[in-house]
Amino acid sequence: MKDIPMDGISVADVGPAVVSIFRSPEEFLGKAVGLSAEALTVQQYADILSKVLGKVIKDAKITPEAYEKLGFPGAQEIANMMRFCHMKPDRDVKLTHRLHPKVKSFSQFVSENKEAFKDL
Repeated sequence: MKDIPMDGISVADVGPAVVSIFRSPEEFLGKAVGLSAEALTVQQYADILSKVLGKVIKDAKITPEAYEKLGFPGAQEIANMMRFCHMKPDRDVKLTHRLHPKVKSFSQFVSENKEAFKDL
């Protein structure tokens, strides 16, 4: 993935942001809104996981093409997601925080969901 930031947002934070959009139809009617709590590189995601979980998590530094060749169910879809991130989709961190001021950072999300990451 190189050092390309990837946008992220908790599914639980999407709803409140969408409610804010619905409450302001005059501002958002006919517009696409790209939500993002923050944009981090794979290394930054790994560093946060390492810090919060107390385990060393490393960036595998794998290309989409190499990932696709791993051949497990879903590998091609994940490789395509990586390609999509390379395209730098239009996401707006500041707007997301305006729409939902309590949107969680990745660090907060991991801290609140440590159990889900126990098998990393």
